[in-house]
Amino acid sequence: MSAPPVLSSPLEGQQSALRRGRVEAVDLVRGLLMILMALDHTRDYFSNVTIDPTDPLASWPALFVTRWVTHVCAPGFVALTGASVFLQRQRGRKSAQVAHLLITRGLWFLLLDATLISFAWSFTFRYPYLNIISTIGMCMMLLAPLQRTSVRVAGLVGGAIVLLQNALDRWQGALSRQLPNLWVLLHQRGFLMYRGHPVAMVYFPMLGWFGIMCLGYAAGPLLTATFQTRRKTVPWLGTSLLVTFTVLRLLHGYGDPHRFEYLPTRAQTAMSFFQIEKYPPSLQYVLATFGCLLLLFALLDVLVERSWAPGARRFLDVFGRVPFFFYLLHILAIHTAALVATYVVHGDWRFWIGPGNTWGDTVPVGWGYGLPVVYAVWIAVVIVLYLPCRWFSQLKARRRDWWLSYL
Repeated sequence: MSAPPVLSSPLEGQQSALRRGRVEAVDLVRGLLMILMALDHTRDYFSNVTIDPTDPLASWPALFVTRWVTHVCAPGFVALTGASVFLQRQRGRKSAQVAHLLITRGLWFLLLDATLISFAWSFTFRYPYLNIISTIGMCMMLLAPLQRTSVRVAGLVGGAIVLLQNALDRWQGALSRQLPNLWVLLHQRGFLMYRGHPVAMVYFPMLGWFGIMCLGYAAGPLLTATFQTRRKTVPWLGTSLLVTFTVLRLLHGYGDPHRFEYLPTRAQTAMSFFQIEKYPPSLQYVLATFGCLLLLFALLDVLVERSWAPGARRFLDVFGRVPFFFYLLHILAIHTAALVATYVVHGDWRFWIGPGNTWGDTVPVGWGYGLPVVYAVWIAVVIVLYLPCRWFSQLKARRRDWWLSYL
């Protein structure tokens, strides 16, 4: 590259680092996560549902599963970003250099999320959305000082945060009154306020996600291990996390504000069992999603090792190579499609121009569709974006312009 080396894009995770001694299964996992993320955002814009999809008393199995499977996306992105930092160190970068990259790239993510990406979500500049990109940026800056310590120390920090952050809930009232903006940034999503006016919306409070990034950083050595080591270790680790999650749920244990309950129907009881808190990520949420991610990685790792399903692997690999590019394009595509479709059916298309409507509990009058249409639109978006993503992937493979590392 013609500019100083930089870390890869936030959702790109460890892409550039893995090209040397590449583990293809990581690209496939990342590509699959991008596609699942598009399903969740298609539902945000096209569904006629105004209830919480994970509420076992109001939801139904198809809607619940549609929402739940996308729970793995954010932890996967954040953990892979942490792993990318480890891989940068493995490539010979000094701790001071990596720390500098983390800070400068983190600031870039904050700027980009507060401007271009926020506009893509709302088609307005009224106030920014500090979404997953901002949170990754802030967590990267927090990870910078840990570059002077060992990977084990970072793992202990991450583990402590994930294990203990739910204990903060007991002080929620006092802290939210005394330090409201700090509380929103760290632990409870909401508005950042200045003189009684909202200045930004925080969707992913930083503390729990920083713990997840530290765990991803500490898990980096597993990505560079041999296939034989991964084959033995990863399934065992993933299964252990899911067993721990199951025990905590059945015993009504610590680690999530939603307690498992036996409800009138079996479907409602099953949904109650899997109702876990993402904002902020609870201990039980991390156990369940990390367990699923590790088992998914193990499955795709075997798929690669045995050279099965080459066509499907190539398809996922395209999105896995340019995830940040896909992230921006899919928001613009889905939001624009919703606005145009609402206009065509003579709905209130202006509803989609303004902050907060995407995640609200209302939809434009006469707007919205059931899950079959949501899934059809999702598939169409993924297919339409495949060729642009393949083009950009090939462009990045051919050229080494410094600006390409930012997309």
